[in-house]
Amino acid sequence: MTRGYSAPDVRRRIIEALARSDAGGASGIKISRMLNMSRTTATKYLNALYADGTLRQRDMGNVTLWSLEPGQESYTFPDDYFKIASAYAECIRNASEECALSLVHNCVRSGGSAARLILEAIVPASDTIHEMYAAGRIGAAEQSLLHRIIYRSLSALEPGGTRPDPEKGAIVVAADSRSEPMSRAASAAYRSGGWSVYELGDISSTAGVLFDLDFQRLVDRVWDGERGILLTVAFSNTAEGLNFLADSIYPITKKSRRMRLLLCGVHLEGAEAVPPSGIRSCDHYVDGDMSKILQLSDTAASGGNADSLRIL
Repeated sequence: MTRGYSAPDVRRRIIEALARSDAGGASGIKISRMLNMSRTTATKYLNALYADGTLRQRDMGNVTLWSLEPGQESYTFPDDYFKIASAYAECIRNASEECALSLVHNCVRSGGSAARLILEAIVPASDTIHEMYAAGRIGAAEQSLLHRIIYRSLSALEPGGTRPDPEKGAIVVAADSRSEPMSRAASAAYRSGGWSVYELGDISSTAGVLFDLDFQRLVDRVWDGERGILLTVAFSNTAEGLNFLADSIYPITKKSRRMRLLLCGVHLEGAEAVPPSGIRSCDHYVDGDMSKILQLSDTAASGGNADSLRIL
């Protein structure tokens, strides 16, 4: 906005100033004095924060009073990522969508990195849902509800108005519903990193003997094969699903040096950071660790030696 000021820093200072003010709010003149900036500059930031839902305003005669909308808080990054992780997990445990979305919006407005929020808060919360369900503390209906909160949170982190890089493509697919939350988190993380993402979601209801032909048609539609790289990032909760994805997709991706298949096991029963027995038809296998997946993808996109990160 105005040159010489950091928008996240000014936002934090305005929130702190209003938190110290009377419950009825403060005028623009008072806020500009508290921030030690011109009234014109302060008003520009106040109007922007009102437009994004951080502030509310009301007129008292010819004076406009500004106050905080409920639930607003400012964070300082990178110091506060650890705080966000525990706060977001608590929102999920309480099944509070309003709490989760408010937290995510506040992080974005405070200048938080979408990728780090996904890695450090949302993905661990998704793992917590799985653990709660596996331990019998929640049922299938509540698990579905909590996953919907996760999905809404990921949507709130989607970059707006940014054109993705046409030379970095990622097809993201889940072989089953239990691995879909991780695939959605990966899609959001790729988008935040500027990738062109083609998100298939859970394909269990459409997978069949002709899936390889359908997938080939999809590749032909979204990628010209002449430049850049196209990753297929495939998640599954079972060895059977991983084998199906490998058998269907790998023969297609190995046709070009610019295509790679990343198989990602998610909460595999009895599995560690090695592929289940029998899976060989892929370029890379990852144990579901999102940071490894993104590291491997960025190395491949930059033209580095992705084979050095091979986990097979």
